[in-house]
Amino acid sequence: MKKFILISCLPLAQQILENSKSELTMEYIQYMVLFFFLAMAMTIMMLIPVFLFFSMVGNLISSIGYKKKIDRGTNFKEFNTESEYLKSLCKKYIRSYSNFCKYFGGLAAWNIFSLLYVSLSFESFLTGLKEYFYFPFYVFQTLSNEKIYNSIYVFKTEGMFMLTIAVLTFSFYQIGKYIGLHLAKKNINERNLNLVIS
Repeated sequence: MKKFILISCLPLAQQILENSKSELTMEYIQYMVLFFFLAMAMTIMMLIPVFLFFSMVGNLISSIGYKKKIDRGTNFKEFNTESEYLKSLCKKYIRSYSNFCKYFGGLAAWNIFSLLYVSLSFESFLTGLKEYFYFPFYVFQTLSNEKIYNSIYVFKTEGMFMLTIAVLTFSFYQIGKYIGLHLAKKNINERNLNLVIS
């Protein structure tokens, strides 16, 4: 009789084991997806200012180089203002100057809003600065210690501030693009090359 009860409970035990394995698998998948997205978000947040800075400097150097070539070319009397080379230089100058302004606008916004956040959210500026730069590394530490679910709730406020700063940075990045485009075209028009970029 006991053997019969044991044999009849075997499928139920097997079902419970399979359910617990599938639950563990689902928890593991959720953990890995959450880990991936949080790690990616923290990496992006740390690399935004670095990317903006190097892109800004590269486009500034390019725009200065194109401006010098345009100035050198327009100083020659025999230089044809309708030449394809001049049109190409003007378009490259406008693009690189516009890119410089958009990266500059994004980087300026990142720095200004980050400083505002540090100044207003912490008791002292120095403590806030340390916490601000330590925040992504602390999140990475909690991810490796398998406290990932707690870290979402603990860092919810800081995460919202960081996300707001990133959105504002992107907004000023876009505004800088149009300001740079306008200024670059104005610089070209001052050299009487407005026919070239029409």
